[in-house]
Amino acid sequence: MRTRLLIVIAALALLAGCTKDPAWPPKQQVRLVVRPVWNGTPFHKTDAHITPAQERVLVQQVKFFLSGITLLGKGTASTVSPVEILDITDGEQVRYGTVDVGGYDSLRFGLGLPPELNHADITTVVPPSPLDFSQGMYWTWATMYRFMLFDGRYDTNAAGTGVPPYQFSIHTGRDECYRSRTIALPLVVDQRSTAEIVLDVDIARFFGSGDQVLRLADGPQSHGEPQSLQLAEKFSDLAVAAINAE
Repeated sequence: MRTRLLIVIAALALLAGCTKDPAWPPKQQVRLVVRPVWNGTPFHKTDAHITPAQERVLVQQVKFFLSGITLLGKGTASTVSPVEILDITDGEQVRYGTVDVGGYDSLRFGLGLPPELNHADITTVVPPSPLDFSQGMYWTWATMYRFMLFDGRYDTNAAGTGVPPYQFSIHTGRDECYRSRTIALPLVVDQRSTAEIVLDVDIARFFGSGDQVLRLADGPQSHGEPQSLQLAEKFSDLAVAAINAE
Protein backbone atom coordinates (compact mmCIF):
# COMPACT_ATOMS: atom_id res chain seq x y z
CA MET A 1 0.00 0.00 0.00
CA ARG A 2 2.85 2.35 0.90
CA THR A 3 4.48 1.64 -2.45
CA ARG A 4 1.27 2.46 -4.33
CA LEU A 5 0.90 5.71 -2.41
CA LEU A 6 4.43 6.76 -3.29
CA ILE A 7 3.76 6.00 -6.98
CA VAL A 8 0.61 8.17 -6.95
CA ILE A 9 2.45 11.05 -5.24
CA ALA A 10 5.28 10.84 -7.77
CA ALA A 11 2.81 10.87 -10.67
CA LEU A 12 1.02 13.91 -9.28
CA ALA A 13 4.32 15.70 -8.80
CA LEU A 14 5.30 14.91 -12.38
CA LEU A 15 1.93 16.20 -13.64
CA ALA A 16 2.29 19.41 -11.62
CA GLY A 17 5.75 19.89 -13.06
CA CYS A 18 4.41 19.52 -16.59
CA THR A 19 1.69 22.11 -16.10
CA LYS A 20 4.30 24.62 -14.99
CA ASP A 21 6.58 23.88 -17.90
CA PRO A 22 7.20 27.21 -19.71
CA ALA A 23 7.47 25.25 -22.98
CA TRP A 24 3.81 24.25 -22.72
CA PRO A 25 1.71 24.90 -24.67
CA PRO A 26 4.19 24.69 -27.56
CA LYS A 27 4.88 27.92 -29.46
CA GLN A 28 5.53 28.77 -33.08
CA GLN A 29 6.58 31.86 -34.96
CA VAL A 30 4.03 33.80 -36.99
CA ARG A 31 4.93 36.08 -39.90
CA LEU A 32 2.61 39.09 -40.23
CA VAL A 33 2.58 40.76 -43.65
CA VAL A 34 0.73 44.07 -44.03
CA ARG A 35 0.55 45.30 -47.61
CA PRO A 36 -1.06 48.31 -49.30
CA VAL A 37 -3.42 47.83 -52.24
CA TRP A 38 -5.77 50.00 -54.27
CA ASN A 39 -8.97 48.13 -55.17
CA GLY A 40 -7.08 44.87 -54.87
CA THR A 41 -4.05 45.81 -56.99
CA PRO A 42 -0.63 46.86 -55.62
CA PHE A 43 -0.54 50.44 -54.40
CA HIS A 44 2.19 52.86 -55.52
CA LYS A 45 2.50 56.30 -54.00
CA THR A 46 3.41 57.84 -57.36
CA ASP A 47 0.06 56.86 -58.94
CA ALA A 48 -2.91 59.23 -58.95
CA HIS A 49 -6.35 57.70 -58.39
CA ILE A 50 -10.00 58.74 -58.66
CA THR A 51 -12.05 58.42 -55.45
CA PRO A 52 -15.79 57.68 -55.09
CA ALA A 53 -16.24 61.47 -54.59
CA GLN A 54 -14.75 61.96 -58.07
CA GLU A 55 -11.65 63.63 -56.68
CA ARG A 56 -8.18 62.87 -58.03
CA VAL A 57 -5.78 61.97 -55.23
CA LEU A 58 -2.08 61.30 -54.78
CA VAL A 59 -1.54 59.48 -51.48
CA GLN A 60 1.91 60.28 -50.09
CA GLN A 61 1.90 58.82 -46.56
CA VAL A 62 0.08 55.96 -44.83
CA LYS A 63 1.38 55.26 -41.32
CA PHE A 64 -0.56 53.81 -38.40
CA PHE A 65 -0.67 51.71 -35.23
CA LEU A 66 -2.14 48.22 -35.04
CA SER A 67 -2.63 47.07 -31.47
CA GLY A 68 -3.81 43.97 -29.63
CA ILE A 69 -3.17 41.75 -32.65
CA THR A 70 -4.62 38.45 -31.44
CA LEU A 71 -5.53 35.09 -32.99
CA LEU A 72 -8.82 33.66 -31.72
CA GLY A 73 -10.04 30.07 -31.66
CA LYS A 74 -12.74 28.15 -29.83
CA GLY A 75 -12.15 29.25 -26.26
CA THR A 76 -8.57 30.26 -27.00
CA ALA A 77 -6.68 33.45 -27.72
CA SER A 78 -3.01 34.02 -28.47
CA THR A 79 -1.39 37.43 -28.92
CA VAL A 80 0.71 37.93 -32.04
CA SER A 81 1.81 41.42 -30.94
CA PRO A 82 0.57 43.96 -28.38
CA VAL A 83 1.35 46.90 -30.69
CA GLU A 84 3.04 47.57 -34.03
CA ILE A 85 3.70 50.76 -35.97
CA LEU A 86 3.42 50.28 -39.72
CA ASP A 87 4.41 52.62 -42.54
CA ILE A 88 3.10 51.12 -45.77
CA THR A 89 3.75 54.22 -47.90
CA ASP A 90 6.49 52.45 -49.85
CA GLY A 91 5.09 48.93 -49.79
CA GLU A 92 4.46 46.00 -47.49
CA GLN A 93 5.73 45.71 -43.94
CA VAL A 94 6.63 42.45 -42.20
CA ARG A 95 6.56 41.71 -38.48
CA TYR A 96 7.06 38.53 -36.45
CA GLY A 97 5.37 37.21 -33.33
CA THR A 98 5.10 33.96 -31.40
CA VAL A 99 1.78 32.25 -30.64
CA ASP A 100 0.47 28.99 -29.23
CA VAL A 101 0.36 26.05 -31.59
CA GLY A 102 -3.24 25.23 -32.52
CA GLY A 103 -6.18 26.05 -34.76
CA TYR A 104 -7.70 29.53 -35.04
CA ASP A 105 -10.68 30.96 -36.88
CA SER A 106 -10.34 34.74 -36.59
CA LEU A 107 -8.03 37.67 -35.95
CA ARG A 108 -8.75 40.62 -33.66
CA PHE A 109 -6.89 43.92 -33.84
CA GLY A 110 -7.22 47.58 -33.00
CA LEU A 111 -6.55 50.47 -35.36
CA GLY A 112 -4.82 53.00 -33.14
CA LEU A 113 -4.16 52.62 -29.44
CA PRO A 114 -6.58 51.76 -26.63
CA PRO A 115 -6.81 54.41 -23.86
CA GLU A 116 -4.37 52.61 -21.54
CA LEU A 117 -1.64 52.93 -24.18
CA ASN A 118 -2.73 56.25 -25.65
CA HIS A 119 -2.45 57.97 -22.28
CA ALA A 120 0.56 56.08 -20.92
CA ASP A 121 3.53 58.09 -19.64
CA ILE A 122 5.87 58.24 -22.64
CA THR A 123 8.86 58.87 -20.36
CA THR A 124 8.54 55.26 -19.18
CA VAL A 125 8.80 53.82 -22.73
CA VAL A 126 12.10 52.01 -23.24
CA PRO A 127 13.46 52.24 -26.84
CA PRO A 128 13.31 50.60 -29.26
CA SER A 129 9.52 50.46 -29.10
CA PRO A 130 6.62 51.29 -31.43
CA LEU A 131 5.58 53.76 -28.72
CA ASP A 132 8.94 55.51 -28.57
CA PHE A 133 9.00 59.27 -29.16
CA SER A 134 11.40 58.80 -32.08
CA GLN A 135 8.63 57.14 -34.12
CA GLY A 136 7.12 60.59 -34.73
CA MET A 137 3.62 59.58 -33.61
CA TYR A 138 3.38 61.39 -30.28
CA TRP A 139 1.26 64.55 -30.00
CA THR A 140 3.29 66.47 -27.42
CA TRP A 141 0.71 69.25 -27.18
CA ALA A 142 -2.06 66.75 -26.42
CA THR A 143 0.02 64.24 -24.39
CA MET A 144 -1.33 61.38 -26.49
CA TYR A 145 -0.48 59.56 -29.70
CA ARG A 146 -1.49 59.99 -33.29
CA PHE A 147 -3.10 56.77 -34.51
CA MET A 148 -2.83 57.37 -38.25
CA LEU A 149 -0.95 59.71 -40.56
CA PHE A 150 -2.72 59.97 -43.91
CA ASP A 151 -1.31 62.67 -46.18
CA GLY A 152 -1.25 63.58 -49.84
CA ARG A 153 -2.64 65.88 -52.49
CA TYR A 154 -6.01 66.13 -54.22
CA ASP A 155 -7.85 67.82 -57.06
CA THR A 156 -11.60 68.38 -57.22
CA ASN A 157 -11.31 67.99 -61.01
CA ALA A 158 -11.20 64.27 -61.74
CA ALA A 159 -9.97 64.98 -65.26
CA GLY A 160 -7.06 67.11 -64.06
CA THR A 161 -3.45 66.34 -64.88
CA GLY A 162 -0.10 66.78 -63.17
CA VAL A 163 0.40 67.03 -59.42
CA PRO A 164 -2.95 67.70 -57.69
CA PRO A 165 -2.99 71.31 -56.43
CA TYR A 166 -4.41 70.90 -52.90
CA GLN A 167 -3.07 69.16 -49.80
CA PHE A 168 -4.94 66.79 -47.50
CA SER A 169 -3.70 65.73 -44.09
CA ILE A 170 -5.81 63.56 -41.79
CA HIS A 171 -4.17 62.62 -38.49
CA THR A 172 -6.34 60.75 -36.01
CA GLY A 173 -5.44 60.21 -32.38
CA ARG A 174 -8.12 60.97 -29.82
CA ASP A 175 -9.72 58.06 -27.97
CA GLU A 176 -12.88 58.59 -30.02
CA CYS A 177 -10.94 57.46 -33.11
CA TYR A 178 -9.77 54.11 -31.75
CA ARG A 179 -11.40 51.23 -33.61
CA SER A 180 -11.26 47.48 -32.99
CA ARG A 181 -12.27 44.75 -35.39
CA THR A 182 -12.43 40.96 -35.65
CA ILE A 183 -12.14 39.33 -39.08
CA ALA A 184 -12.47 35.71 -40.18
CA LEU A 185 -9.08 34.04 -40.57
CA PRO A 186 -8.93 30.23 -40.58
CA LEU A 187 -5.36 29.38 -39.61
CA VAL A 188 -3.58 26.30 -38.30
CA VAL A 189 -0.32 26.98 -36.47
CA ASP A 190 1.83 23.87 -36.14
CA GLN A 191 5.39 23.18 -35.04
CA ARG A 192 6.70 22.32 -38.48
CA SER A 193 6.92 25.78 -40.06
CA THR A 194 6.30 29.51 -39.57
CA ALA A 195 2.64 30.43 -40.04
CA GLU A 196 1.75 33.49 -42.09
CA ILE A 197 -0.94 36.16 -41.75
CA VAL A 198 -1.43 38.51 -44.71
CA LEU A 199 -3.44 41.68 -44.22
CA ASP A 200 -4.40 43.82 -47.20
CA VAL A 201 -4.99 47.51 -46.51
CA ASP A 202 -7.18 48.75 -49.35
CA ILE A 203 -6.41 52.46 -49.46
CA ALA A 204 -9.17 53.03 -52.01
CA ARG A 205 -11.66 52.21 -49.26
CA PHE A 206 -10.25 54.99 -47.07
CA PHE A 207 -12.14 57.30 -49.43
CA GLY A 208 -15.44 55.50 -49.49
CA SER A 209 -17.39 52.30 -49.02
CA GLY A 210 -21.05 51.93 -49.87
CA ASP A 211 -22.96 55.04 -48.84
CA GLN A 212 -20.04 56.32 -46.76
CA VAL A 213 -17.94 58.68 -48.91
CA LEU A 214 -15.02 60.87 -47.85
CA ARG A 215 -15.15 64.15 -49.79
CA LEU A 216 -11.92 66.07 -49.27
CA ALA A 217 -13.43 69.26 -50.67
CA ASP A 218 -15.69 69.32 -47.59
CA GLY A 219 -12.69 69.24 -45.24
CA PRO A 220 -9.21 67.99 -46.03
CA GLN A 221 -7.51 68.57 -42.66
CA SER A 222 -7.78 66.99 -39.21
CA HIS A 223 -5.14 67.18 -36.49
CA GLY A 224 -6.99 66.42 -33.30
CA GLU A 225 -8.96 69.66 -33.10
CA PRO A 226 -12.50 69.27 -31.69
CA GLN A 227 -13.94 70.99 -34.76
CA SER A 228 -12.50 68.32 -37.08
CA LEU A 229 -13.33 65.32 -34.89
CA GLN A 230 -16.30 64.34 -37.05
CA LEU A 231 -13.99 64.01 -40.08
CA ALA A 232 -11.45 62.00 -38.05
CA GLU A 233 -14.12 59.60 -36.76
CA LYS A 234 -15.58 59.09 -40.23
CA PHE A 235 -12.11 58.41 -41.60
CA SER A 236 -11.40 55.95 -38.76
CA ASP A 237 -14.57 54.00 -39.61
CA LEU A 238 -13.56 53.74 -43.26
CA ALA A 239 -9.92 52.86 -42.51
CA VAL A 240 -10.57 49.98 -40.10
CA ALA A 241 -13.06 48.46 -42.55
CA ALA A 242 -10.42 48.62 -45.28
CA ILE A 243 -8.16 46.08 -43.51
CA ASN A 244 -8.87 42.47 -44.43
CA ALA A 245 -7.15 39.12 -44.52
CA GLU A 246 -6.19 37.81 -47.93
